[in-house]
Amino acid sequence: MAEEMINNTSVEAGAEGQEQEVKTYTQEEVLALLQSETDKRVTAALKTQQKKYEKQLSLSKLDGDERAKAEKDNRIAELEEQLAQFHIERNRSELKSVLSSRGLSAEFADIISINDDIEASQANIDKLDRLFKAAVKVEVEKRLAGNAPKGNGGTPAEITKESAKKMSMAELNRLATENPELFNKLFN
Repeated sequence: MAEEMINNTSVEAGAEGQEQEVKTYTQEEVLALLQSETDKRVTAALKTQQKKYEKQLSLSKLDGDERAKAEKDNRIAELEEQLAQFHIERNRSELKSVLSSRGLSAEFADIISINDDIEASQANIDKLDRLFKAAVKVEVEKRLAGNAPKGNGGTPAEITKESAKKMSMAELNRLATENPELFNKLFN
């Protein structure tokens, strides 16, 4: 069986600029990835339906007053769960603004464990901030240690009459204002 090649292009931002990376998948790999994702979704839907079915089954065994009380308790539990999710999302939003104010990417909020305890999440941000900035500092120092910065090559001792004749008017004007002695020596 001949395999078809399917290309998937993703763009990654590198430290030096943007690089483009091309990943190639066989048809079998793509189908396996699709099947895996489908299985996850079906499993999640089945679990949700299983819970609903079990609730309905337990409610059907109760009489009228008990069923009403159980339905009310279930509704309260659902609302408490939604409220907890709301608090987590609110905390995530606050943490994103804190990250942004510190000069960090708001996407770090997806990495940090966020729960109802905003102080613990804040401590996680402090730790992430220290570690991230330390890692950046080490990388910058490593890159700067390797190469000494090069000058612009325009030291007055290197300018000769021949090189001065090849200069543009703007360069000659800059030379005249920055180093009038050398300019007069070259052209007078």
